[in-house]
Amino acid sequence: MALDIALQENILELTKTHWVTHAQDQGFTEIIQGKEPGHRMADYVDDRTCALLKVHLDTRYEGDKKGNVRKRSMGDIWVHSQGIFNPINVKSGLQDMNGQPNLVSMRKLLDYIFKRWIDSYYLLIIKFDVSAEPTHKAYLVDILDWTDFITYDAGPGQIMLRERDFYGSYESGYTPPNRTVPEKADILFTLFEQQLEALFANRRERLARQRAMLTTFRSSAFTVNQSEMRFVA
Repeated sequence: MALDIALQENILELTKTHWVTHAQDQGFTEIIQGKEPGHRMADYVDDRTCALLKVHLDTRYEGDKKGNVRKRSMGDIWVHSQGIFNPINVKSGLQDMNGQPNLVSMRKLLDYIFKRWIDSYYLLIIKFDVSAEPTHKAYLVDILDWTDFITYDAGPGQIMLRERDFYGSYESGYTPPNRTVPEKADILFTLFEQQLEALFANRRERLARQRAMLTTFRSSAFTVNQSEMRFVA
């Protein structure tokens, strides 16, 4: 199902129009004039963008078993389209900063797909240029379509976006392959499995190293020996 094209265009237009005006607000101005504006703007932009969509669209928040808003929902807000609610994760940052930001837990994303709760996972990204008067660019993509531009670290368990590759391809007009949901799930699970096996191998190697050190440690009486250490004044 996912978000229909007209609704996607509406979301982008609402977002762009809002931030053309509100990037001049005092609260936002104070953020971009402080230290680490990229990190500090995240909650501000998230809250105001979600409030904007809630006013103009049919939206919900994901609830927990007690009927309260789920604190760690995979979607900042869920937008109704074609009979289902679709998760949207709002991300913000600076245009000249291209790293690998966390997007979502791989385990949670796979769980929701395997349970047939979702068929999409949207990123609404707003990137600001604050070098002079603030300007911005907005992007709305289903990350399940853009799996060629993600990476995964099985340690923290987070899917991350390879920003430099993603923005370069997006701006050049790249069209992602047309895949079915099962095909997308296979790609995600393969990445999940590969990285988890690599993590297991790393942990086994670390365990063997520490076990060998323990054997050496036990082989003689304990005394402190700092001969291999270096100290500086």
